[in-house]
Amino acid sequence: MMRTKRKIPERKISEVPSAIALMEALPDAVIGFDSGLTVTFANEAAQQLFCRGHKQLLGASLPELLGEKQAVCAAVEAAARKNQNTTVYDVAVNGKPAGSVSIVTQVSGAGHMLVIRPQMAQLSGAWSEKTKYSLQSTQMLARMLAHEVKNPLAGIRGAAQLLEKAKLGKEDKELVGLIGRETRRIQELVEKFNIFDDVPQEHYKPVNLHAVLNHVMQAADAAYADVEMVADFDPSLPEVRGHFEHLVQATQNLVRNAAESFADGKGRIILRTYYDNAAAYHPERPEKLPMCIEIEDNGAGIAPDAAARIFQPYFTTKASGQGLGLSIVSKIIDNHGGTIGVESVPERTVFKISLPLGRDA
Repeated sequence: MMRTKRKIPERKISEVPSAIALMEALPDAVIGFDSGLTVTFANEAAQQLFCRGHKQLLGASLPELLGEKQAVCAAVEAAARKNQNTTVYDVAVNGKPAGSVSIVTQVSGAGHMLVIRPQMAQLSGAWSEKTKYSLQSTQMLARMLAHEVKNPLAGIRGAAQLLEKAKLGKEDKELVGLIGRETRRIQELVEKFNIFDDVPQEHYKPVNLHAVLNHVMQAADAAYADVEMVADFDPSLPEVRGHFEHLVQATQNLVRNAAESFADGKGRIILRTYYDNAAAYHPERPEKLPMCIEIEDNGAGIAPDAAARIFQPYFTTKASGQGLGLSIVSKIIDNHGGTIGVESVPERTVFKISLPLGRDA
């Protein structure tokens, strides 16, 4: 008896419920397409990358979307034609740089899939060295300032305490109280410069990143009433070895910057965590950085020339800014053995923190 091979009809990713949930959960842009190179699915990250809604992307021509003259388009066409999985690196997607583009064919018998990982502006290589040198200069200046201010400040506080014990009139007592309050305030300002100093490693302990981010979100909810805070956490994420208060300060700075990017004070900030199985190594040592935090906002975005300098001390795009916030963030992340990068287009800015797992976490 002769048997004929039955052809299995091609299905779309959008017809597989489990695939939809998986694709939507990924932080990278995911495009589903059929053998005719027509888009059949696009997750939220893809919609943001191409600045189009889901309905606008469905049915679109994939070559037109990627840029027909781009090398990545030829790679996608060849992979789909040969039913071969492949990944291309350092390419452009419709004129935008991408770190990698992976083409997966016949996903669970449900058509083809394209995964686009945007290129991040990393604090690495020569730029890393330049930034660290600037931070060292700032650190030295902060120490000198703290030393020179603390000594006369101690004398002023001591004199104020002696005057408090004297028999003074009501107005004089109020003036002495003012001196005491102002000297305490100056002391607190000086202590803030200590953030540039390295924290001894014995102060680092296992830290739950979600506890850090929940603390930051709680404070942000109270401070920015018109900002929607969204948590997109990987519940299986292990702990890292770190300094809880400094990690709070770093992420709080990034959330504040995001909130200040909204022209009318209204917007959305997403705090995302995930474990990157394909994590890159630290640019200066052979250690992978799989623990990822992303702070994403739909604000105005950062100009490319500003993004290239944004972590350098005293660089700022704000009229009243001091240019220390993001340099402090980069210092904290560097102290934790990690890196920080930024990717920005209008209505989508993502700061990505990559940290090592930590042997003792």
